[in-house]
Amino acid sequence: MEQVYTEYREFLYRFFIRHVKIPSLAEDFAQDVFIKFWQKKDSADSIENINAWLFTLARNHLTDHYRRLASEKKYQEMVWQEMERHANVVIEEIYKKELEDRIAALLQTMPRRQKEVYELSREKGFSLEEIAEALDISPNTAKNHLVESLKSIRAGLRSV
Repeated sequence: MEQVYTEYREFLYRFFIRHVKIPSLAEDFAQDVFIKFWQKKDSADSIENINAWLFTLARNHLTDHYRRLASEKKYQEMVWQEMERHANVVIEEIYKKELEDRIAALLQTMPRRQKEVYELSREKGFSLEEIAEALDISPNTAKNHLVESLKSIRAGLRSV
């Protein structure tokens, strides 16, 4: 066993360093191959070409390594996408809350009728006819109040 290690250590190290480019990782992989070799030491006597057998072990180990990396990369990408999705939802909620607060502040500065028309239209979903009936005004007057309230909100939001 010691003779095999001495004879093939450099061969395996060079094989791995060519592929992974990281000396410590190449050394670890070479050691892993020797561990596999040691675990099969009972059948080592029946191996006709140790050079080819060690090369096959090394190649398979490298293939397993690349498969793990690919799998980990896919997993990492999924995690990042999920994190970004959640981050975007949180940011959107923050922006939405800030916008709602700003609109509420702007509503406080409007005349009472414009504020009432806006709230009935945008918050309660009333049509212009329903607003006119609820406030005992004409639909055209309701429309004018709504237009003015929306202009005030747009102007107030632009100034921020």
